[in-house]
Amino acid sequence: MANVSPSTKNPMGKPISSEARIYISKQLGIGQRTVSNVISEYNSNKTVTSPCKTRIRTSFKDKFDDLQMNTVRFHVHSFWFNKTIPTLDKILQVIKDDDTLPDISRMNLHRLLKSMDFVYTKRNRNSALIEKDEIVLWRRRYLQNIRKYREEGRHLYYLDETWVNAGDCTSKTWVDKTIKSPHDAFLQGLTTGSQNPSGKGKRLIVLHIGSEDGFVPGGLLCFESKKTTDYHE
Repeated sequence: MANVSPSTKNPMGKPISSEARIYISKQLGIGQRTVSNVISEYNSNKTVTSPCKTRIRTSFKDKFDDLQMNTVRFHVHSFWFNKTIPTLDKILQVIKDDDTLPDISRMNLHRLLKSMDFVYTKRNRNSALIEKDEIVLWRRRYLQNIRKYREEGRHLYYLDETWVNAGDCTSKTWVDKTIKSPHDAFLQGLTTGSQNPSGKGKRLIVLHIGSEDGFVPGGLLCFESKKTTDYHE
């Protein structure tokens, strides 16, 4: 384009037609909008600047250094410390409120969490791999006692309770896959992840007792909890 003198008018003094712009666009291999912009720039400034051929696009990861990503990780774990579910919107709001962190869109936050080895997965109670040592010991003692009672020929009855929350509970949550054990979480000042909802608040309580012969007649206790107490009580 060095030898082309842009003008909005031809030698007869008439504006350049759209056909002419299309022709110029095809000959130079550039878009018609670019042709119009160059002509407009020349008419305004009597000169044409060379456009930048390469556009440097910054990734959302470039905005967050290692220290800032660790801050994001601690923000996510702070929800678990408070026994609440860290949804994407909640995490985004915390980041916006933190002046030390750059702005980020909801979509890029989702990508950032995945790049930090967080996984958005369905909640479950299969957490044996990250259970505390005392829980593991309790289970061992339970299994040893069950084996002993069976060898003695005792008739075993099982008693347990469960509950249904008055409100909804999300079935999915963010999980930090970098945490491998409770000891690892303790050393980093983090948590082992999302915990089951606490036994607080209004809910339906169901209690029953049974054995290998079935439920015990009259052993069902089902009621609505109206007190803010632990459902185990």
